Amino acid sequence: VPGNLGCYKDHGEPPLTGTSETSNKLTIQTCISSCRSQQFKFAGMESGYACFCGNNPDYWRYGEAASTECNSVCFGDHTQPCGGDGRVILFDTLIGACGGNYTSATAVIYSPDFPDTYGTGKVCYWTIQVPGASRIHFSFALFEIKDATDMVELLDGYTYHVLARFNGKNRPPHTFNISLDFVILYFFSDEINQAQGFAIRYRAVKDNVHQNKIPMNRTLSEKINEQANLSINAARSSKILYVITTSPSHPSSSMPGNITRK
Repeated sequence: VPGNLGCYKDHGEPPLTGTSETSNKLTIQTCISSCRSQQFKFAGMESGYACFCGNNPDYWRYGEAASTECNSVCFGDHTQPCGGDGRVILFDTLIGACGGNYTSATAVIYSPDFPDTYGTGKVCYWTIQVPGASRIHFSFALFEIKDATDMVELLDGYTYHVLARFNGKNRPPHTFNISLDFVILYFFSDEINQAQGFAIRYRAVKDNVHQNKIPMNRTLSEKINEQANLSINAARSSKILYVITTSPSHPSSSMPGNITRK
């Protein structure tokens, strides 16, 4: 399963030492969501029905097991692995979050509720800001969007202009570059269909080029909502194709978000 941190041993003392619960409807995302709502960084599943949460980064010291030992199916979804007998499969709780802030040089961002299907009526955005980067390289490891109304967009983080829009009828190239150090990834789903979603990896490339930056006074929430509404209306009423471009200037701003991970 994409995004898992490995399979670890439970010798009566689980590798995550926060909270725990059991459920006969457990899926990977229900466990991750529960741990994320409690502000834990990691989530683990064992024996198909047990969910563990924790923040301890030393989970590895409990001993790693072969991934095949964590293949017991989740009670809530028999297509997903939820650990094994005395074996815990671990995940970062950022997986499947609806939004977040990313500043690391590389990371993978998943659609909301991943690896479950994304829900209806989702509006999510993730900021990717890597100061000093001359461009950001993107590649989709997975892209399963149901129709033309559900969409993934990439926006210039400074001007909020749509650089690219992808949906069920306009699929993305496998890899592409955007010549910015600040990009917003936006996802919208309508009230009708659901699908597996997406997994997109980004990698920032830095060159030794200094660029002056000018502060902006409009907040992300004001402008992203404005741009999102325009984008949704455009998708419904026209066949406008947005292509990847570059921005001539790079003003700086402090952007709000739900989750920040460096």
